Amino acid sequence: MKLNHTFPELESLINKMGAKKTVWKSGVKYEKIIIQKLLSVEGVDAKLDDIKMDEHGLMYLNNEPVVLFIKDQWISADEIRRDPLGGKGYRFHITGTCKTIEQMQRRKRYDRYTFTANQSGKFSVIARESKHSNKKIKLTTPLAVCMNCLIDLEYDGAGYSSSGRPNTEARQARDSFNIKSFFKNFVQTLINRPKYSEMSYPDPEYTPDFRTTSKKLKEAWGYKCSRCKVDLSLLSHRKMIHCHHKDGNPGNNGETNLEVLCICCHAEEGMHLIRPKHMREQFEKCKTLKQEQGIKI
Repeated sequence: MKLNHTFPELESLINKMGAKKTVWKSGVKYEKIIIQKLLSVEGVDAKLDDIKMDEHGLMYLNNEPVVLFIKDQWISADEIRRDPLGGKGYRFHITGTCKTIEQMQRRKRYDRYTFTANQSGKFSVIARESKHSNKKIKLTTPLAVCMNCLIDLEYDGAGYSSSGRPNTEARQARDSFNIKSFFKNFVQTLINRPKYSEMSYPDPEYTPDFRTTSKKLKEAWGYKCSRCKVDLSLLSHRKMIHCHHKDGNPGNNGETNLEVLCICCHAEEGMHLIRPKHMREQFEKCKTLKQEQGIKI
């Protein structure tokens, strides 16, 4: 049976109103193109503000975990080919909150970056044809991971030595880094890691939607503590803002049960929160920021 998809009464009403007809487009084809590009070595250009980030600084675009790189390398193709994992080339980033990104943001060096969900370890970049040439060419090459990102995540023991320089573990982690292994093993462990240790508190059972709910609530508060009002909106400070369950039930994500707190105020609900070394360090840093912002401790 052939269906009649004309609507004369509606057409007549539209004409009387003087309204203009528009052609509806679903945008599905465009979305598919973006996803295909995102999964390729080409990547997608975007601003850092367009990217979703979790409390660890891990980045997501279209619900895909992504890494960040700078397409225009500003050095010659020969230099990149000769030493793609070292030399003067820009590194790629696995977090959006590392010291290098923060410095670039502060200096307004870059407004847009390129993000890719491709896990091959290769990137499509632009380089100068030769050292003294202004002509640019495109090439696909491996890039080294940013060491500050590894230190930020304490990846495979990455940190600073007593001299303040990256430790041996950080250098080894950089040299052996594999994107596919990182997302498959480390990120899953990070996401599933319990908030408290077995010694301090029983494993909480957070609901699958808690991360999304928590992120929205923090954004609504502008990444400021609802109690002391310390401003932790800087990307590298956001891991110090938490979402506290007032009744102690991690499965109760009702608006009246959730409270946006800085790590200092959250610790008042239970000092076991800052027993782990990295949490103690964040606690002390937050205290310093509160003092700098004129907030009494």
